[in-house]
Amino acid sequence: MRLTIFHKLFISLMLISSIMMIGMALLINNSFQNGFQSYLNQSEVERIENMAENISDYYSSDQGWRKLQQQPELWGRLLRNIGEYPRKPKKVAEMTSRKTRSNYNRLAARLNLLDLNGNTIIGDPKNFHRLHANIQITKIAITKNEQTIGWLSILQREKIKGHLAERFLRQQLDNFYWIAAWAALFSFIVAALLVRHFLKPLKNLHSAAKSLSNGNFDYQIDVRGKDELAELSLAFNLLTTTLKAQKLSREQWLADISHELRTPIAVLLSEIEAIEDGIRKPEPKYIKSLHNQVMTLTRLVDDLYSLSQSDSGILIDTSHNVDITNIINNIANQNEVRLADKHIVIQRLYDHHQPTLLHADAKSLAQLIGNLFENSYRYTDQNGHIQINLQQINDNILLTIEDSAPTVPDAALPKLFERLYRVDKSRSRANGGSGLGLSICENIVKRHNGHISAQHSELGGLKIAISLPIKDN
Repeated sequence: MRLTIFHKLFISLMLISSIMMIGMALLINNSFQNGFQSYLNQSEVERIENMAENISDYYSSDQGWRKLQQQPELWGRLLRNIGEYPRKPKKVAEMTSRKTRSNYNRLAARLNLLDLNGNTIIGDPKNFHRLHANIQITKIAITKNEQTIGWLSILQREKIKGHLAERFLRQQLDNFYWIAAWAALFSFIVAALLVRHFLKPLKNLHSAAKSLSNGNFDYQIDVRGKDELAELSLAFNLLTTTLKAQKLSREQWLADISHELRTPIAVLLSEIEAIEDGIRKPEPKYIKSLHNQVMTLTRLVDDLYSLSQSDSGILIDTSHNVDITNIINNIANQNEVRLADKHIVIQRLYDHHQPTLLHADAKSLAQLIGNLFENSYRYTDQNGHIQINLQQINDNILLTIEDSAPTVPDAALPKLFERLYRVDKSRSRANGGSGLGLSICENIVKRHNGHISAQHSELGGLKIAISLPIKDN
């Protein structure tokens, strides 16, 4: 049988309530018996103390307690004064015709008058032979002229016993059991309602998860309260929103890739069909056009592969010390000739003879800086400038590469690192750009726990600022 969380919580609450009720019943039963008997005993002691104050009048220094012994009615009067009415003595025939025993529940049967030596003056001497685990003897001193002249002793039970007291106890316990039963039933009903109420957010989460598994990314849970389940619901809503954004991004990504692949493939297809149909002859200029389209496809595929590698980060190892100054110098020297062909001047605002070490992956940094040089080469007009600066600020390396005109619109700056994003798609495609270079750069920087941003340059173009920690985090 499958037990749901509702059943588990409800059964747990039932067990806890039952254990508490049984424990309370046992404790209250024991406490009530001891407490009630203690109350009865104390009440009897107070009555005997009152009797002890009056009985001293019947004592004389010459005759002792003889007056009480000779006049039993005086003893009966003292008992009546404290609310105790002694029974009349039974006839001998009646006493011998049936078995009788003293009524232990009556105070008079358990009361003895003792002299200073503890000898019984009035009362049943057998009382002192009835002591056992549940019986205790209490003595109250009788004083006259501040001197003890005797004792009143009384046998008392430590635990409740007796027909009347036990009947009262059973009545009270029966009432308690009924109250406990109704309280248990009420607690079970309240527990069921509370468990159902507390588990409602989990049911909402279950419904939301099923809806999400069916592809509904618009489902949002109505969150109420500020407890842990509310926080879990908020986290699920955030997850749904994130998955929806990723789904849209993935769809846009696939659409953009198909669009990027469609153009060079369409050109290739039209050129090849024209040659096959005899419209064009396989002359060098047409073959060169085909070669250019193939190279465009090759660059796009290479960039996609590089992007996937930078996404996974499996080839990035930041545990080695790398001289970023040396990497920048090598990349700058490699691009110096073709930059000179466009009359673009490189300005180095840093000491290119001073090593700058940090924990990084040398191959990834070379790809990062190479992509930035490539971006400046493609999108900087002739007779332009490129400035490179490298600084150490506290525990970070700050690298900036900025170029001259043209610049990009303000609205385009935050989107430059989006995949396949181009400010001018036709111009970018003509320059051979895939729109993936800055996305690859952003991935590499993030894998190094750094930060990259795009800003307007004072030279009139674009400024890329990169901050990298010196030590691997």
